[in-house]
Amino acid sequence: MSGGGGDPAAGGGVVLEGAAATARAGEALAALVRGGDAVALVGDLGAGKTTLVAGLVRALGGGAAASPTFALVHEYRGGRLVVWHVDLYRIEREAELVELGLDELWGDPRGVCLVEWADRFGVMPPDHLRLELAHAGLEQRTLAASGTGPRGRALARELTAALLASPGCAPP
Repeated sequence: MSGGGGDPAAGGGVVLEGAAATARAGEALAALVRGGDAVALVGDLGAGKTTLVAGLVRALGGGAAASPTFALVHEYRGGRLVVWHVDLYRIEREAELVELGLDELWGDPRGVCLVEWADRFGVMPPDHLRLELAHAGLEQRTLAASGTGPRGRALARELTAALLASPGCAPP
């Protein structure tokens, strides 16, 4: 995983003890994001990407979130920020990405854009937060935060520090 390393201030890894801790990671991220932020979510099936998004959406006041696998883009309104939750799992060709309208979402001050399976295509803006989730046992997951650009790097540091102070989270 990228972004690992021992210094939490530089971003890095955290062990999440179960689905509740993964949802709390989303809640912690909700406290940090602001309009225009972009977040890449990377990890195998069942690694906790949608669980993390659900925690973020709930904490922002946007209601219940579900996997957008069939809709490709879900929009959650009603909270502090609009959340655009994008899933690239079923996208087969880069040409299909134009139809999603991601270029219109990047930097939009009304909300935050979270992209599951962001590693499948080079779609993320130059400044974004990258969260890599991985299985670490039956219930545990690891989350590694890294960033590109000043805002992405700041979010990685702040999120890692917040998580290490949270119940159910520990350094790797």
